[in-house]
Amino acid sequence: MAILADPSTAGLAALVVFLVALGLLVLFIETISRVRLVAVLVLDIAIAGSLVAADEAGLGLVALSVAAAVLANEAFERLTTR
Repeated sequence: MAILADPSTAGLAALVVFLVALGLLVLFIETISRVRLVAVLVLDIAIAGSLVAADEAGLGLVALSVAAAVLANEAFERLTTR
């Protein structure tokens, strides 16, 4: 049985995780090196893929929201520092 079976609940949880992760990244981390950025993205996509393979699509969506927050932080840093 899936932990987050309802898609709307999973989407809302993913939105909350995205906003919290983005807020923490913007407030406390200046920049992320390219190597760490790629490593975080690959690891996060692998975790999301394994969760989807285990029939936990809702948690996979939450895991992907962390990757989206990291990418949004990188875009924010690039747009504001140049």
